[in-house]
Amino acid sequence: MSKSQVKHEPSSVQVRRSARARRLRGAVLELLAEESPERLNADVLLGVLERLHYDVTARGLAAALAYLRSRAYVEFEELRSRQVPQLRIVRVSLTAQGADVVEATITDPGIDLP
Repeated sequence: MSKSQVKHEPSSVQVRRSARARRLRGAVLELLAEESPERLNADVLLGVLERLHYDVTARGLAAALAYLRSRAYVEFEELRSRQVPQLRIVRVSLTAQGADVVEATITDPGIDLP
């Protein structure tokens, strides 16, 4: 077997990181489902996740939202402030397909629902 054919088992750190990412994605979908059809501001979403004791950063939430958007489970729009150009406000909403994941009518191995 050549080096390119050797499969490496994920490290325990990678396994934990992956599990944490799946749980975070599921929590985001659940929170959005509770507020649907309203949109949530990403900063509010981050604050709620922190209060629920998720170990999450703004970067981690952005990665979760990017994953969910790539699967068409969420939609979001970025709004820039005229007064503070670098300020971004992201409003996030659940799509019908995202609702299907929350309701378990479809499954995604990259998401663990709480």
